[in-house]
Amino acid sequence: MVLGLRSKNRKGTSVQLDYLIFVQEIKPWPPSQSLKSAQSLLLQWENGDQSSGSCTSNVGDGKVEFSESFRLSVTLCKEVSRKGTARDSYLKNYLEFNLYESRNDKAMKGQLLGSAVINLADYGIIMDAVTINAPIHFKKSSRSMVPAVLYVNIQQFDRDRSSLSKQVSLDKDGSETVSEVTNEGNDDEVEIASFTDDDDGSSHSSLPVSSSALESRRGSPGQSDKKGIRNS
Repeated sequence: MVLGLRSKNRKGTSVQLDYLIFVQEIKPWPPSQSLKSAQSLLLQWENGDQSSGSCTSNVGDGKVEFSESFRLSVTLCKEVSRKGTARDSYLKNYLEFNLYESRNDKAMKGQLLGSAVINLADYGIIMDAVTINAPIHFKKSSRSMVPAVLYVNIQQFDRDRSSLSKQVSLDKDGSETVSEVTNEGNDDEVEIASFTDDDDGSSHSSLPVSSSALESRRGSPGQSDKKGIRNS
């Protein structure tokens, strides 16, 4: 399957990622005497205008444990690479958490207590699971308030079964090229497909390439293989 989208940022590329977000807990709790009366909390998350959800939990001993997870699809836009930059840099993409005191039926949110924000662009393509400590900023704060932290674990979705990378890039002549590489656990070969938009028509190419061949070409980028594949 080919990713059918066009990058609006013509200076960089867009990378589509699937995250598995695991909302662990908030601690310490309560951070202040005024929040001791809160018995049940509702945590609502948002990423842009299209993705949102919520989870509830009762207040425990010194913490609020949620232990809820959800899948989040995100498109990160790369910033223009700078000379001397060792890693990719992405435009800001926020995952926002809003904490409410839930009402008796737990389905309705009550008063907004505070919020926490995670910038997904700081993490980009995650190879190993990472736990993030996001400080909660409360609407009503005081000097005696103890800082409370939201603990969130983020990892790549379904990483063990397949490794999926979708990228939208630009050819040297300005035309858009969409490519996708999928590595299955038991497959010895991967198929690389490229599609180029053209006013007079479109050219399709599909070549089975073994893993060893890919490694060989990476080691000697200035040479063509025996099949006559030219470097772009």
